[in-house]
Formats: sequence, C-alpha cells, structure tokens
Amino acid sequence: MKILIISRGNGFGHAKRDLLVAKQLMQLNHEVIIASYSSGFQYLRMVYPGDLIDLELPSAGSSALRIGKLLDLIRRTQPDGMVVDEELIVLPIGQSLGIPTCFITNWLEDEPETLGFLQMANQIAIVDVRQNWMFPVHDSLQEKLCFVGPVIDVPEPARTKEKKIIITSGSPTIVDVPFFTKTIAALKGNPDYVKLVYSGTLTKSLQRLGDESTHFITDPGSFIDEVRNSSLVVCRGGHTTLWELASLGVPAIAIPRREEVNPSNIVYAKQMGERGYIRWLQETDLDSDLLASYSNQILSGQEQLETYDYDGTAVDQLVSSILDCFAHQYERRDVEWEWELR
Repeated sequence: MKILIISRGNGFGHAKRDLLVAKQLMQLNHEVIIASYSSGFQYLRMVYPGDLIDLELPSAGSSALRIGKLLDLIRRTQPDGMVVDEELIVLPIGQSLGIPTCFITNWLEDEPETLGFLQMANQIAIVDVRQNWMFPVHDSLQEKLCFVGPVIDVPEPARTKEKKIIITSGSPTIVDVPFFTKTIAALKGNPDYVKLVYSGTLTKSLQRLGDESTHFITDPGSFIDEVRNSSLVVCRGGHTTLWELASLGVPAIAIPRREEVNPSNIVYAKQMGERGYIRWLQETDLDSDLLASYSNQILSGQEQLETYDYDGTAVDQLVSSILDCFAHQYERRDVEWEWELR
C-alpha cells in the first residue's frame, strides 16, 4: 500500500511522531512518503531515510496557497491512504478524492468550522491517554476516536542527575522574551546549578541577563541528550516535550504561552498537572519569586512528581489503528460497489 503522511511543519513534535509511524509502516513493507514544511521538514531531512517532500509552505499563511500545494501533492503521489498529522485542510481533499484518511492529533475542538473538518476524517487517533483528558469530544466524533497513548521516542533515563537546569521554549520567538527574562532571573538563586538556555534566535538579546552559570544554546539538536540527566526543565509545555520529560522522569515546570497565542498548550499543561507529572503556572502569573519557590521545592526533594512508564507500544497501536482504518474503508467501498453492480 502507498501511504502519504502529511506532517504539520510547526515545531518538531509532529515530525518526531510521524517519523516513528513512517519507519514502522516501512518495516511492514508499505511504500511511505512524508510531506512536511518549515521546521518539521528541516528535522525530517536529517533523520528520515525514505521519500520526503518539502511542501515549501510557511509555518502559517494563506489557506488558498495550502490547498493548492496539498491538492497538487495528493494528485501527484496518488496514495492509497493518508495519515494527516493536524493538517485539517487535508481532510476535505481526502474525502472528495475518496482516499481513506486517519487524522493524528493531541487536541480536539467543538468550534463549528473545526468540527466540520474533523467529521471528514475516517478515523481520529489521539496520541494521549483518556485519564484527565480535557478537550471537548463532540458526539458526532465518538465513533471515529481511538486513544493510542503518547507516541514519543525517548532514550534510556540517566541513572544519576547532574546539577543542571534546562530552560526551553521549543521554537523561540519574540513572544518568549518575558518567559526567558523572568525564568533566568528566578534561577540565578541556584548558582550551584548550570543553566542551559535553549534560546535560538533570541540568544544575542538574552545573553546580558545570564551569569557565569548560564549557557545559551542556539541549536536545539542536543536538547534530549542534555535533558536525560538534568535535575529540572522549565518549558513552554508542548505536548511531545511534556510526555518526553514524564517518561524520562525529569521534573518539569511548564509555563504555557498566553491563551491568545496558543490555547492548546495551556490545556496540555493542565492535563499533565492533573496527572501529577509536572508543576505549571499561567504566564500571567509568572513571577520570578514564585518560580524560584517552585524550583526550590522540586530541587530540594520537597515535591516529588510522577513518572510515566512508557513502554513504546503506543506507536504499535497507532500503526495498527491506521491500517485497520484503511482496510475497513476499502472493504466498505467494495461492499458498496458490489451492491451497485447488483
């Protein structure tokens, strides 16, 4: 079967899980093509051994441009089935062309326009667990849903922790300056801990805020290796990052971007906080003294966070769910054709 994976290009989280899905499908002798753009494509070009297409799209932009590029891609590749990672606009295209589509997501929404798109998916695979799930689930989607658990790839946790704190915002932008400024100030009270600040293009403007124990990193490539043996991570709360940290047993404090910037990250933080995996606070409540208090409680052992026992089976469940979805749709189509012939 020829399978096209359309991977959302914003950040690395989508690309990481789509890479795992693609590799397993290839091991099952399926022909797999991944199409992505922006930072997702840049990540995949370094690690994906298969057929990879750059959609040459910006991280955000005109729907008309996206529809044209995606329609051209699907017509050129002629897939038997599509795996769509949070690119809603693909769903009506797949439906109109009669291509079975599995939609991968870590959020849901009952806003009418979004709900209309989601109803066009043949299946919706949620890469999370049901416990403390806080997104709305509309009745019309119930039969399409399957929870497969977090699809992540984490190294072995380190046996010992170093006196090291990671500060990261994923893909830093100008809106993250207050986050970095207040976090660096809060953690200066721990001079015995090395602070590694993953600040990307903001590095030059932030360097004046550090001290001798603060090191600024522009390339995110070393992030997961540095995290393995760190004592604490202060982050923005992306879905993949939070599950990686929980699986590594690394304590985290999440400070999601404001709701008008990224409402989903607030929900991820709430969910993981309810599950006991992280501490979190709203950016509007971000105060250097409060953050210093949170970090001191964790570093001193006064507060113990839970660890997620990740066994790697979620990707197996996701791939099995994708293939079952495609098989079911083709069986259903064959039955419909048979009735029409009668």
